[in-house]
Amino acid sequence: MPWSAVLLSALAVLTSAQTNSPTNNNLDDAQRFLSDYNARAQEVWNAYVVASWNYDTNLTEHNNGVLLEKSLALTEFEAEAYVNKTSFNTTGFPDDVIREFDFLGSAPQEGDTARRLQETLSEMGRIYAVGQVCDQDDPDNCRELEPGLTEIMATSRDYEERLWVWVGWRDAVSKAIRPHYVTYVDLKNQIARANGYTDYGDQWRWKYETDTFEQDMLDIWEEVKPFYLQLHAYVRRKLYDVYGDKINLRGPLPEHLLGDMWGRFWTNLYSLTVPFPDKESLDVTPAMLEQNYTIMRMYEVSEEFFGSLGLLPLPSRFFERSMLQRPTDREVACHATAWDFYDGEDFRIRMCTKVDMEDLLTIHHEMGHTQYQMQYAHLPLVFRDGANDAFHEAVGEVLALSAATPQHLHAIGLLDTVPDDPDADINFLLLQGLNMIATLPFSLVQDLWRWRVFSGEIPKNEWNKKYWEMKAEIVGVVPPVERGEDQLDITSIYHVANDFDMIRYYARTIIEFQFQKAMCDEAGITEPLYKCDIYNSHAAGTKLANMLRLGRSRPWPEAMEAMTGQRKMLANSWKAYFQPLYVWLQEKNRENGDVPGWDVNWRPDASSATTTLPAILLLLSSVTGLLLFA
Repeated sequence: MPWSAVLLSALAVLTSAQTNSPTNNNLDDAQRFLSDYNARAQEVWNAYVVASWNYDTNLTEHNNGVLLEKSLALTEFEAEAYVNKTSFNTTGFPDDVIREFDFLGSAPQEGDTARRLQETLSEMGRIYAVGQVCDQDDPDNCRELEPGLTEIMATSRDYEERLWVWVGWRDAVSKAIRPHYVTYVDLKNQIARANGYTDYGDQWRWKYETDTFEQDMLDIWEEVKPFYLQLHAYVRRKLYDVYGDKINLRGPLPEHLLGDMWGRFWTNLYSLTVPFPDKESLDVTPAMLEQNYTIMRMYEVSEEFFGSLGLLPLPSRFFERSMLQRPTDREVACHATAWDFYDGEDFRIRMCTKVDMEDLLTIHHEMGHTQYQMQYAHLPLVFRDGANDAFHEAVGEVLALSAATPQHLHAIGLLDTVPDDPDADINFLLLQGLNMIATLPFSLVQDLWRWRVFSGEIPKNEWNKKYWEMKAEIVGVVPPVERGEDQLDITSIYHVANDFDMIRYYARTIIEFQFQKAMCDEAGITEPLYKCDIYNSHAAGTKLANMLRLGRSRPWPEAMEAMTGQRKMLANSWKAYFQPLYVWLQEKNRENGDVPGWDVNWRPDASSATTTLPAILLLLSSVTGLLLFA
């Protein structure tokens, strides 16, 4: 039956179902319906994921056409399921049955909404995947994001070179994506409203199953913000030492100087900011190269870590089916991702892996996703997901916490000794903080902005302006040059261009430390949290596996309670982990005369001299911890 005929039939049934209240409250009928749905859903979802994989690992028009076909088939299937489930009155059904009904299906769409959305998503993803920046004096010499542009942003100390890459990437990607993003917002809002949400942002927040989710996240930010302010001031001083008057010691930071393409993670600034450079380096990349590490060996090291916890082994065909390095014969999407093919057997990772420490930890992260997917593979399809999106991200990150410790790096032969002095501890915590403190406000703003765009609070003709205003106010980061509304700079990152929310990364950076505390306690480790390595602890692995097997079958507070004994996302463990660094940063900033906070109105092109502030404002800022100007 053609798609249009199926849609009209589904709409007719839906109209009837909405006119006449559901009458079937027979539990046996409901369970038969769910059983049939799951059997068919596995086939339809598998076909869609296979098509997505084939396209992402070979960006051709043919593969895109197949993906469109399978996407529409999936939309049709879920619309049919949505209509059929409306005939049931679930009152009195067991909680797990009601929950399964809640998650399955998606309301039918009018006209060609589904096709237009898939075409829009494919085009945004394609623009991002094939984006390049070409040399001004040699237009034939062009660099893709991975590895060329990423390498420049990780290592270059040349202000103008970094600026060229930063602007060039946004000209190639975000400028081209902007008109498609307008369509994307409209279509996503249409679909969200058809499913009973006020807008697409409301649908994203609903996944966390609380009406107070946004406020909860803002409350956590108030708790951790003092740590960020101290780190921001310290990094600003170190960047000033390198770039001189390009940095305003009372201003925000130019985004292009922050270690990667987006200022998301500041880890690559470690060599500029290391507190005690005479201590043994914590970057084990040289050791990996000296020991002739290969990409395969990196995955084997990660697999052995998971095995030491008693967790599930990888499927026999994982390495055969995954894409673990960039092919040279075709265009591919390179952003590291873990894939579940919904058949209970096929799990893969797509990653353009490099032999370095950063990618070794990324592998642990992606393998965490894969472990979660394998652990809940026995559940009905709608429950094959994390308790919430942040849980899925936190699982890999909590394992990377252990893998990054000097204790673990020494245990696997990549570090000669385990440093045992306070200065070495501060070095390690600063390295961790450049990742896990610096990224918090970045992720928060990415979704605060999108929620306000989806709700219409931010008008289309001010999208880019408001984005940078929010970045300046909350993150203390500004664009290195003036930006206009022909740009949409937020889309220059994979997650926005490819329709992934980012509040998951904000929340995961909090809850991974709750998970870490729970597993370290289970392993009987009494050292400070930042020294805990759960390697070889079956007790810790069992605690983790018991939570992973729940998937999305229970509300996330229950999964959190099973793991940690708590039912909320709490910053206590995060703050305890970074407390020694926080104390050190406060002392160092006072010693340097650096005041946390920034003038939100300063821009790199507006002034090249350090601003002198009235003493009263400096005094106020030292009390409040944040200096903001109207």
